[in-house]
Amino acid sequence: MTAKIEKLVEKMLKDMAIKLEPEKEKKLAHYILLLWDGLKKIRITGEKTVEEIVNKQIYDSIYPLKLGLPLNSAKVLDLGTGGGLPGVPLKICVPEIELFLMDSNKRKVNFLKRVIHELNLNGVHVLHGRAESYGQDPEWRETFDLVLGKAVAEAPALAELTLPLTRLHGKVLLYKGPQGEEEFSRATKALQVCGGTPQDNWDYNLPSGEKRKLILLEKIKSTPEGYPRKEGRPEKRPIT
Repeated sequence: MTAKIEKLVEKMLKDMAIKLEPEKEKKLAHYILLLWDGLKKIRITGEKTVEEIVNKQIYDSIYPLKLGLPLNSAKVLDLGTGGGLPGVPLKICVPEIELFLMDSNKRKVNFLKRVIHELNLNGVHVLHGRAESYGQDPEWRETFDLVLGKAVAEAPALAELTLPLTRLHGKVLLYKGPQGEEEFSRATKALQVCGGTPQDNWDYNLPSGEKRKLILLEKIKSTPEGYPRKEGRPEKRPIT
């Protein structure tokens, strides 16, 4: 299985025109093997084959590198990371980032600790809990250079969950599907309230042809103290 995954990774990187050192390619393949193994025990991702993991989850996760987005030496939060996506693949490719993986699911948190140990990843920290709580904690509020949100919630809720954790003039990168444009059109009020503004966006396709959209936000003013609201409120009653 390892040799098969390594070939899939090599082909994916070639198709994306992304060059990695052999050591990083092997580490990426090792991570995919851990994801595959994790699927047997808990639902780490929705994919059921290694081909789908590579060509959907990993391709999607590292697409910002294809765009040349600056990540070096950034303090990065992967909010609702699940099995470490997109944060772990980005960390493998750009070891200089200091990565924080946040998830409220204890079994997934334990899986992430295993990943960090087996891949010998330095500068990676696991935060067990919800963004609403961390966003109101002075230790974490407005401290991150970049916050990632992939398959966590719809755009209006994501704006309220991510921006309170983002430092002033920091960035938020949202990974969205084919409905990303429509979702984002409903996030205008949430962005205004929480201090964010659109900076850029990109449309692209996965190897399967599935449409994806990346949305980059900038934090231009501090988030008011009342945000994020209590746990569950941003998703149940989004700011509109």
